[in-house]
Amino acid sequence: MACPPATAGWHAHPAGLCALSWSHDGQRLATGGNDGLIKIWRPRAGAAELLSTLRGHDGAVRSLSWTPDDALLASGAEDGTVGIWDTATGERLATPQRNRRWVNAVAWAPDGRRLAAAGGDRRLVVTDRYGRPVTRPLTSPYGVFLSLAWSPDGAALAATARGSDLTVWDTADWTVRARPAAGPGSVWTVCWWPGGLATGNAAGRVHLWDPRTLRLRATIDGHGGAVARVTASHDGAVLATLSHDQTVAVWDARTGRPQWRRADAYPGWTGCLEASPTAGLLAGTDADGQEVRLWPLAPADGAAPGEQEVAGQVGGVLRDVLADARRAGRDHLTLTAATSRLAAALPALRKPEGWAEAEFARAADAGALGFLGGRVAALDPARLRRLADRCVTAAAAAPGADLPLRPTVERLPASAPAAAGGGDGSGGPSAATTAALVGALLVRTGRALLTDTTRPGELWVPPAGAQAEPDAVPASGRGTRPEAVPETLPDATELRFPQAGPYTPARVLTDVLHTTLFRHWAADHRGLTALTDDGHPVRVTARFTGEVPGDGLTVRVAAARDEDRALLTALLTRRLARACPGAAPPVRRTTSLPLTVPGSLRPWDPAATRVWALTREDLPPRADDRVALVDEHVDDERARQERLLLNEGFAGHDRPDVHLWHTPEDHPTAAALAAELTTLGLRATYGEHRTDPLTESTLDARTALLLLTPSLAARGWPAGPLAEPYARLTARTRAAGRRIRWLPVTVDGAEPPAGLPDHLHSFDRYGYGGEDNRTAHRGHLDALLGGILIDRTRS
Repeated sequence: MACPPATAGWHAHPAGLCALSWSHDGQRLATGGNDGLIKIWRPRAGAAELLSTLRGHDGAVRSLSWTPDDALLASGAEDGTVGIWDTATGERLATPQRNRRWVNAVAWAPDGRRLAAAGGDRRLVVTDRYGRPVTRPLTSPYGVFLSLAWSPDGAALAATARGSDLTVWDTADWTVRARPAAGPGSVWTVCWWPGGLATGNAAGRVHLWDPRTLRLRATIDGHGGAVARVTASHDGAVLATLSHDQTVAVWDARTGRPQWRRADAYPGWTGCLEASPTAGLLAGTDADGQEVRLWPLAPADGAAPGEQEVAGQVGGVLRDVLADARRAGRDHLTLTAATSRLAAALPALRKPEGWAEAEFARAADAGALGFLGGRVAALDPARLRRLADRCVTAAAAAPGADLPLRPTVERLPASAPAAAGGGDGSGGPSAATTAALVGALLVRTGRALLTDTTRPGELWVPPAGAQAEPDAVPASGRGTRPEAVPETLPDATELRFPQAGPYTPARVLTDVLHTTLFRHWAADHRGLTALTDDGHPVRVTARFTGEVPGDGLTVRVAAARDEDRALLTALLTRRLARACPGAAPPVRRTTSLPLTVPGSLRPWDPAATRVWALTREDLPPRADDRVALVDEHVDDERARQERLLLNEGFAGHDRPDVHLWHTPEDHPTAAALAAELTTLGLRATYGEHRTDPLTESTLDARTALLLLTPSLAARGWPAGPLAEPYARLTARTRAAGRRIRWLPVTVDGAEPPAGLPDHLHSFDRYGYGGEDNRTAHRGHLDALLGGILIDRTRS
């Protein structure tokens, strides 16, 4: 159904909103902004009355929560503090938590006596309103906490994190009640209401759980980007979701059927969407994230186009493209050209990121998994294939449609037909053609760590008896051999996993290498030998225990240092448990393992050593924290490899990921940053200062980075060389109904230039340079990378 018109709207935060929260009586709405301000409003007919402005945070306010009596308001912000405010006077009564890395979520318990706060330091802290701890800090098993929610009776506390699990604690003794898998990918949001519990994840899915047994009841799969927020109506009848595909959607909470959808939404970082606790209203933001909007949850009259209608539209576009190709004298049409035209003609059609640029079709399980925009994205194979079948059939049946659709590159199976229809005896499009049309990608082999594997991202190991992969000479021209290392270590660790599931020996070895702790390596059919950055060797072997893959896995780990062996053993145990939930723990014993270092080794990516690799100095002192950090980094490194492959694999595709805006004096800084972003698998362009080319380059890019440097601060914005092209670009995009995503980057701690437009203050600020410390430099880049990737999912 169509999105109902907004019943009210008002300008709230020129710097952009980060958080929304209704009072329990439904009479007031608190908003938090990038400017660090909290504002309390009383909605009126068509607008709102500003009741008070609360000042005290030095960073964006990411979360807000009212006590049940609405007398107090808790806030969590990027400055790492939690504040408690008197909602009548606006006075800040307490700062129960401070010195946190940042605070993503705060929530009062239903009794109003306990306050939970979670954030970037991987800790969930529960205190009373005076800051006295209620329990020990609760830690995240995988990464940064993203959201939390109390059960309606206060007996349980649920939290989500960067990992794929939902964690629920029993608040009587603070033990883990359950940790069900809620992925794939990070679980961004959790919502708990009487009779229901919902989570939203990075794959665009909403999972509905039984709140008593914590078993999965249903899945809503209706978004093409991460679900940043789930909120329930006051009676629990409907759910509303906000996604990084820039849509707001409302669903029947019982059946999962869609009620209405609004496109061009602003997802914000933490998800600005909140259903009223007393009425059928939904609070969100405008398209720029600066104004508050209220909508009725009930759908408006008029249905959205159905699949049949959409298929007819797509079929018409395909017929036009075929006709253009025929007039141009071509005897075939590439899928890239077709999908690009489709994307331009049907902007409202839900598409996975990167769909319009698909150039490779993956032969194995195409339609179930695709590499999209540098991420492994799970598609909806049934719906997309059904829609694609109708589209291709409609185009093939059109009068004069005598040109076949062909894949852009010839990497489909040999049985793939050349024409759009037929080829499998049914007269309809084949699975291969359909999969290519919906945007599945085949990542080319022979790049980075991929060699002859049917699972992109995994290191290929030749089978026993086969010719081993030839040794590669490291950058130094010779192998690195540590001194005084025994050829056999008697205290190696052996792990026997009775069930392996999808975790293969190749995946084991790849995970070891993807820790980025090892600078040189060599693989053979027996296992992997690698050297740390300071020359200490490790040896890891992995093989299936039984004859049937998946029945069992035996892993052996030997290392010259006990701490390296302990880290890898704990890491692999954790990762296999994630890959095969419910499997029995491994049987562990001490064994011996040869540790002969080959004469020549393959270097790990030399360009990424300073920018990306972990070192011993980056590892936390506690063993559990070390394992959690490395576990996250394995996933990050796999994603980096995928981005590198995609950026190298698109023939003739030169659309940049980011375009850098900078002054002529800052050309060296821009060049250095662009090189480091390239190492992280992102296309970056820079060096343009003329108005028209700078505008055109930015229009082609997914994201724009603005370098706020000392030289720009000295000139001021109006007098600087970037003000005129920015004004022209803004006017052009507004006239076209578009937005350009900006990520300001503060270089060497520079202050923002005087006169910087308010709109540029509304985005997360990132740092670069100004640090001799390698770990700090890497942290800046890691944060910037995260911002760019999140921005890509939004756009």
